[in-house]
Formats: sequence, C-alpha cells, structure tokens
Amino acid sequence: MSKMIVIVNPNANRGDSQHQIDAGWQALSQSGLDFEIKLTERRGHAVELAEAATRAGVDIIVAAGGDGTVHECANGILRAVEGIEGVAPTTLGVLPVGSGNDFAWGMGMDKGLDDAMNRLRRGHTRTIDVGYIETDTAPSRYFLNIVGAGFDADVNVEAHKIKRLRGFLIYLVAVLKTLFVHYRTPQVTIRYDDEVLTFPLFMVLVANGPRLGGGFLAAPQASQDDGILDLCIAHDIGRFEALPLIPKIMKGTHMSHPKVTMARGKHIVIESPDGFASEADGEMVGYKIHQMTIGIIPQRLRVIS
Repeated sequence: MSKMIVIVNPNANRGDSQHQIDAGWQALSQSGLDFEIKLTERRGHAVELAEAATRAGVDIIVAAGGDGTVHECANGILRAVEGIEGVAPTTLGVLPVGSGNDFAWGMGMDKGLDDAMNRLRRGHTRTIDVGYIETDTAPSRYFLNIVGAGFDADVNVEAHKIKRLRGFLIYLVAVLKTLFVHYRTPQVTIRYDDEVLTFPLFMVLVANGPRLGGGFLAAPQASQDDGILDLCIAHDIGRFEALPLIPKIMKGTHMSHPKVTMARGKHIVIESPDGFASEADGEMVGYKIHQMTIGIIPQRLRVIS
C-alpha cells in the first residue's frame, strides 16, 4: 500500500469539480509524494476505502471532495481504530473541492486548491476532537463539524433535491423552500450536562466547528480542539420569525436573539415523541429519530493543516 491514499469523489459539487480534481492530480504527480488514487463509486464507498487503508497501515488519507467526502473518510479511519485509545495512527488530509467545504473553512483551509496542495506537501498537522452520534434508528457514526436536528436537516433534504444550482445558492434556495413549504416544529427535550429544555423545535446545532451550509456561521466560537461541543438551540420560532433570523445566522449575529440559546456541553441527548430529521457534516443521519445521543472524543484525529 502507498503511504498516502487520495480518495476522490468525482461527483463533488454535483460533478462540477472535475477541473479542480484534474489540477490536484497534476500537482500531486509533481509533488514527489508517494500516493495512490482511489475513486468513490457510490455513497458510503469512501468509508470502506478509508477503513481498509487505515487497517493496511496507510499513513495519510486525503479526502478530495466536499464535507460529505471528508465525513466518510474520517468515519473510515475512526472505525478502523475503534477500541484503541489515543490519536488515530492515520492522518486525514483534505483537498476541498465540494460545494460547501465547511470543515475546511473552519480549519483555515479556505484559500483554494493551491494552498491545500502546499499544506499536503508541508505535512504540518493539528490534532482535533471528534464527535460521535448514537440514535434509535441508525448505526452510530462520527462527525468532525456540525450535527443538525430539525430545520437544518430538513434543509439538507431539500438541498439534495436541487440539481441545477451550485455552491451556497443550493443551500439558500433549500432554506427558503423548507421555510415556506415543509416547515414543522416537533416537540423535543434536550439534555446537555445538567440542563434540561423542552420546547417545539425549530433547530438544534451541535458544533465541533463554526460553519455549515457553505456560509452559515452558526457557532462562531466553536473550536475543533477545545474538548467541548457548542450548541445553538433555536426554539419555538414561527416561520415569519425565522425569516429574519436566517441572515443573522449567516453573519454569526444570532447569538443574542431572545429565542436562541447558545450553550456548551460534552454529552447531549435529544428526545422527541414526534420524531425529527438529523444530519451530520451535511450527510443525513435519519429522517424520524426519536432519541439521539451526541458526545465528544478529545484529541482523536490528526488533520494536515
């Protein structure tokens, strides 16, 4: 096996990233790095490829795609070392060529493909925390950036239906469609550390990183290596109250809103008799979840930064 595996999602950014991927391949071939390229063929394939490579002793796995590809590669690495404490032996690299690239943005890797290639060549790393999710309807998984429940996840469902738009515009249109066509507020109870809240849910975001949706600064103070998760809880908000709140979330100025609670915690439980949708790093976790547990594993994964 090569010392570096580059896992490429050819459908990143709805297939519009091929020119960036080609440029990345050319730069890699001239870099002197020892690498092998693997193309994903379906959703979930990057998890399998990354897990197999980690078990085979590959030093670095590079996710070439968007947040979904990063999410899958991280899950593959972490699944391979379940039961083994400490930092995972395989390092994650990122070539951000997706539509959102929120994890890369939060890590300061938002200066384009050339900068990302330079980071891979330098090989400097940062050890970050990893979140985990357990639900009553789906297998457990890890996340690097943000878990959303309620409105955010409903937006994610709509975003995946949009085929003709690209980048941040996908999420903006999905937000408006969700708000005016598919709006709902299931009853939930949230427990984090010693706090308990019960309310009609607009949205709960549990953040290891600051941004989601390609431009929504939901948790401006979140850091990937502080050993704690940031919560953004928006409760009992009607659709016409939500409309002016959305641009505030984009700018990160929503934290003083009277119906937004910002908090921090290491162990979060969300329960609902009605069921709620949830996503993690832009990938759907479930559509009618009744119980979800979210936690943090400090200093678990090295990322080339």
